[in-house]
Amino acid sequence: MAHPAHVREWADRFAVLGDPSRLRLLLLVHREGPISVTDLAAASGLRPTAVSHALRLLRIARTIEAAREGRSTLYRLVDPVTADLLDHVPDPPAALLENGS
Repeated sequence: MAHPAHVREWADRFAVLGDPSRLRLLLLVHREGPISVTDLAAASGLRPTAVSHALRLLRIARTIEAAREGRSTLYRLVDPVTADLLDHVPDPPAALLENGS
């Protein structure tokens, strides 16, 4: 039987990944990072305020961290387990990319 704390840890990780906006941002940070809020907003199609809110939640979950670089704050993925999971998310089919979906 799995230990309750271990199960809770995985449930929390899946909760972070279960939100489409957060998952989109995590994929971008993982594949393009370190990356700024401005670049994340442009790449994801989300408003900068929505990106900032999601990044705050991801920092609280200890999935990403922020580092100042000049005048910018860049975000990078720091949770190796989440990185391993994201490695298994395939890129969208070319037809979806062509249609802007």
